[in-house]
Amino acid sequence: MLKNLSMPQLSLIIPCYNEEKNIKLLFAAVAKLQKKINLEFVIVNNGSKDKTEEEIYNNKRKIKNIKIVKIKKNVGFGHGVKKGIQKSTSKIICYTHGDLQIKLDTVAEAYRILKTEKKENILIKGRRLNRPIFDNFFTYAMSLMNSLIFRRILLDIHAQPNLFKKSMIKNVYNLPDNMLLDLYIFLCAKINNYKIMRFNVKFLDRKYGKGSNDNLIKKIKYSLLSIFSSLRLLIHGKF
Repeated sequence: MLKNLSMPQLSLIIPCYNEEKNIKLLFAAVAKLQKKINLEFVIVNNGSKDKTEEEIYNNKRKIKNIKIVKIKKNVGFGHGVKKGIQKSTSKIICYTHGDLQIKLDTVAEAYRILKTEKKENILIKGRRLNRPIFDNFFTYAMSLMNSLIFRRILLDIHAQPNLFKKSMIKNVYNLPDNMLLDLYIFLCAKINNYKIMRFNVKFLDRKYGKGSNDNLIKKIKYSLLSIFSSLRLLIHGKF
């Protein structure tokens, strides 16, 4: 039986929330990446209130294989990824943010590691470099707290990109709707004894827009909420 050459090697899922100024650059980066990998690009307009949707349709011709998912109300990053997974067709999933704080070349590197390892049960995850000391402090603190809560070593939980076989997710509806998604994916791999491969990814400054935790007050609030959410995940999580 002939292999279906049109089947994408992986589905790249990127939720975008108010990223109108980044869309043109993002699509150019995806188009460049598609010259290296036969990938399906699933972009999720995650309840944006700016001109993100307009920019997506203005630039969609740059992409060979694109699916556009529209979510009316933003309920969290995880919800965007979840909807993207539901629309994806490849057996291999890779997701990351649309803020361009990592180069999309890292997706190609993650895919190369997957093919080199030739393992079904594997999670490939970035390891952020070049971050401010202040940000690293909060990352290490949250890594320590979550490692204690779940009794597993969980370092740099929110590092991107994340690449894995879709079969790792037993039920996509169990995925958290918020930023706990990264922790949930990490825990799925740990609990099910997946091999976890980390590789260095240079973390860049945002060209446009502001992050959700870009000042001290926001970081403290997010950290407290994250700890509470992690405890709920420990009690109610289905991995």
